[in-house]
Amino acid sequence: MHILFLHGFAAGGAVWEPYRSEFPDARMPTLQCSGDGEPILPELDEPAILVGWSMGAMLAVELLRRQPQFVKGLVLVSSSPSFVVSDVFPEGKAPSAVRELRDAITKGDPKGLQGFQKQLFTAAEIRDGWLARFRLDIGPSLPTDPATLLAQLAFLENYRVPRELPAVPVTILHGGRDAIVDAAAVAAWRQLIPGAAARLVAEAGHALPFVRRDEVVAAIAALREACDA
Repeated sequence: MHILFLHGFAAGGAVWEPYRSEFPDARMPTLQCSGDGEPILPELDEPAILVGWSMGAMLAVELLRRQPQFVKGLVLVSSSPSFVVSDVFPEGKAPSAVRELRDAITKGDPKGLQGFQKQLFTAAEIRDGWLARFRLDIGPSLPTDPATLLAQLAFLENYRVPRELPAVPVTILHGGRDAIVDAAAVAAWRQLIPGAAARLVAEAGHALPFVRRDEVVAAIAALREACDA
């Protein structure tokens, strides 16, 4: 079963490279959005399991909506049905928080993205060196072009997961101390996808693909096995 990894905001396909050893044939594209936030999604041509982190999970759901004939399952990591407060996710970010980040990106103020990166990790994870490791190992591959970042942010501001989706197996993983996306997202997803398997990872933050890599790998492998059965 083909695996397609979809990255989060202010990131690129390279964030998934540590998973290459377990999933050598996986696709890990760097995704783009148009200036108004419309996602430019890859065309699927074979059955696939989609693994999305944060913004990438929303993109995975959108791919399911657009190309349901190819999507056999979803692993949604550290994400929600909408990024900002909405009827599908009342616990989303306040629009003012998005405006502050947009203003920082527009002005070229590095403190905006640096603050966002810091929120990916809990205080304990930062003390354990995960933020420093992220910036050292992943930092050089991250996009810095303001137009790219603002287009991704426009997607996050505007996107709402549809209330009706094609039925496929879904696994949800979320950190119990996620500072980017409130852990209430688990319940919001399960309202939209009643049959989804969900796990709240205690004491973990937003960066589950990095800090809890083994658990994410196990979730992908289990879903693939179920889809192959």
